Amino acid sequence: MVGKWLDGLNKTLADFPPQIKTFLIRSFFLFVVWKGLYLLFWSEQRTLDGPLTLLVGKQSVQLLNRLTADTQFTAKPVVAIKRFEGEFQVSRVSLISRNGRPIMNIADECNGLELFVLYLGFLLAMPASIKRKISYAVAGMVLIHVVNLIRCVGLSLVLMNWDRYFDIAHHYIFKIMVYSTIFILWILFSKKLSFSKPANETV
Repeated sequence: MVGKWLDGLNKTLADFPPQIKTFLIRSFFLFVVWKGLYLLFWSEQRTLDGPLTLLVGKQSVQLLNRLTADTQFTAKPVVAIKRFEGEFQVSRVSLISRNGRPIMNIADECNGLELFVLYLGFLLAMPASIKRKISYAVAGMVLIHVVNLIRCVGLSLVLMNWDRYFDIAHHYIFKIMVYSTIFILWILFSKKLSFSKPANETV
């Protein structure tokens, strides 16, 4: 039974176009490497998440102070404790406050790091010149960061003015906006790519 399943899987993989197989192999390899490095070295110490979460909080506050007449928005790192399924969870977040009143926590899951990895993973797995990859990587990460800041600012404004719509804004509206941006960047990057170039012209 297992042997037949493996034979069928091998036949299916053998029928894949070479470019697709290369993309899938690269994607799997990059995913394993990223998760390994992140979980072993960076997750517990928040080596990447810590500075990025603080940066998103500070820059979100700067935008909020520019967009509103009230210039008393602040952001600071705090320890947040919440109860989930009967257990208390402790996490470090960037707390956005207005005139000393807490508005919203920006957790590590919302700092955009996974979005960067998702975007860059696609670029690295695709066959394209190094110059094209670097230019799209830099420009794309800047754009994704800006869109994520707009998301955080938007959610803060929703919480302050229309809090009953926060869940739908958080789980759907702004999430669609962020992932649509990444998808469009992928489309632009893939456009005009030739998958038949010699191997020494692409990486």
